[in-house]
Amino acid sequence: MATQQTQEAAQDDPAPLLWHVSVNKDSNSTILFIHGAFVDAHDWELVVPYIQDYHLLLPDCPGHGQSSHTPFTVETSAEHIARLIEAQAIGGRAHIVGHSLGASIAVCLAANYPHVVESLFVSGYSEAPVSKAPLLPYLLWASNRMENAVPRPWIRWLMDGTDLRRTNSPSLSLCTQIAHTDSAAARLHPWAARTLIIVAGKGGLVPSSDSPEAARKRVKIGKENNTLTHAYTHPDMRHPWNRQNPRLWAETVVAWVEGKKLSAGFVPL
Repeated sequence: MATQQTQEAAQDDPAPLLWHVSVNKDSNSTILFIHGAFVDAHDWELVVPYIQDYHLLLPDCPGHGQSSHTPFTVETSAEHIARLIEAQAIGGRAHIVGHSLGASIAVCLAANYPHVVESLFVSGYSEAPVSKAPLLPYLLWASNRMENAVPRPWIRWLMDGTDLRRTNSPSLSLCTQIAHTDSAAARLHPWAARTLIIVAGKGGLVPSSDSPEAARKRVKIGKENNTLTHAYTHPDMRHPWNRQNPRLWAETVVAWVEGKKLSAGFVPL
């Protein structure tokens, strides 16, 4: 099994693909991971070592990382990722994994580009503030800087070992683009891919749980075209559980892709 990692930007292409990391190109099936807001493809670095038998594609979404030159919207992100899958995924299709803002991009991808989506695994939905709030971009900008200022050992202690990366502080422009993204639920169309939605259930002193209500809304929409749309919660996982328990994240993704039972601890929502 090939484990070499390549990073590709396709800079000479007149319509370049998103910058991305590609792992295990000789595998038979592709899983593509979509990161959340203000991070990049390297947010999956703890998960990747636990998935050996699949080709993995990890793009930097528009506005983020090495793709920061491309303006961000959920729709343009889905369009760029669809092109990446057509060009780089095994057979031009992929199992899609999305976290946080990446979950909205993943569902948009499944609804609008069904020909590239094998299955869908998303986590991290929350009821986002409405885009009409004029101060929201500034709040996002300030919040990211405050998070980066907190010592990492404190975060690990407060969040059950969650290993949050320090990231480059986002521009106010990117914060504005994300803040002005309309509610995904308002634009969503039913999609055909079988879908698993995971709700991180642990909050407490640090408000880091996901929204069960947002997940239920998306389950209702998803079931219109595919009854194999399910939602589970895990009471011990926090919003960034890909950084809290990367082994469990990887095992859950693979179990869903392969149609196997989820690990103990997940409760139907």
